[in-house]
Amino acid sequence: MTRYEFFRKRIAPLLFLGMVGLIAYDACRQEERHHTTIVLDLGDAAADVREVNAEVFSGGESVAVFHRAALPGSSIGPCRFETALPEDTAELRLDVRLPTRSIVLTKTIRPIEGSVTTIPLGDQLR
Repeated sequence: MTRYEFFRKRIAPLLFLGMVGLIAYDACRQEERHHTTIVLDLGDAAADVREVNAEVFSGGESVAVFHRAALPGSSIGPCRFETALPEDTAELRLDVRLPTRSIVLTKTIRPIEGSVTTIPLGDQLR
């Protein structure tokens, strides 16, 4: 038996099975994502809000960014965005600009897969 035949008949099948096992292991270990829609409920202050900047952090890294600005003379409209989180807990950092001031808020969210997570902000924006 030559070296080529030995490699082809004995070593190559073992390497192939090892690579298939590694691919299967990696596919099973992929992180589960929590898909959710985040809705920012501005309450009575919606007419006064000029701009909203939101950033979602999960696992120490930014996973979603949202920005909405109102056109001059109009209200900001609905503030909702979709995200996929690698963990079941995330931190939502908000920067809301009103005509006279800017408010920075931090909220912890725990969304359920496929849910709509509503963040009430009306009391903090008064």
